[in-house]
Amino acid sequence: MSHSLNRSIFLSGLCAIVAFGLMIPGVYEFVDGMFLRTNFTDLFAKLALLLSINILVCEVARALRNPRVLRLTAGLSGKTILVLTFVLALILFAFTDTPAPSPGLGAYIDDPLVLAYNTVIVAYIGYLGALLIGPLVRDARTPPQKLRQTASALLAAGFSLALVRAVLMVAGLAIDGLYDFGQILSGITALLVISGLVSAWIALRKYPNPLIKQSALRVD
Repeated sequence: MSHSLNRSIFLSGLCAIVAFGLMIPGVYEFVDGMFLRTNFTDLFAKLALLLSINILVCEVARALRNPRVLRLTAGLSGKTILVLTFVLALILFAFTDTPAPSPGLGAYIDDPLVLAYNTVIVAYIGYLGALLIGPLVRDARTPPQKLRQTASALLAAGFSLALVRAVLMVAGLAIDGLYDFGQILSGITALLVISGLVSAWIALRKYPNPLIKQSALRVD
């Protein structure tokens, strides 16, 4: 089982590297030059991001032994929601008019279709975060391993901000000026989640407890 978990975490990390790597302006413009449709690269980056977060959430749910979250992420219903999310984003993207390359389509965020396109992706991430917040908070309040509690608390905080970010994006469809603030929240979210994963990794090294060793964050 540990090898399977390791492969999942590796795949999640690989997808994250692809997603963020494609957002580097020089890389983005180079890759985008290979396509007939400008900014088609953004679709690949967003797909990689969705897959990365979906895999990560699935493995955290396995570590928490939460079948409901697993069903809504890795099960048939979860996979269906993931596919429908990307299809909706693809449809919205098809109707956007973005003549110049722009990572994340940030230069066109005032266009309602571009905002809706980005909102669909952020809403899905918020959906995943909403599924995990409760289980993570309960785990964070379960003694006696402080590092594990810290890891769960940091992850819960990160996914909570992801949910707040999603709400702000939806509100941004009707209220101007929320996008930039939401971008700041995204950065804080990433830092909290990374800190939570690092804390979990340290906990796995320190505690011999079998429950900890079954965590999806195990790396050896």
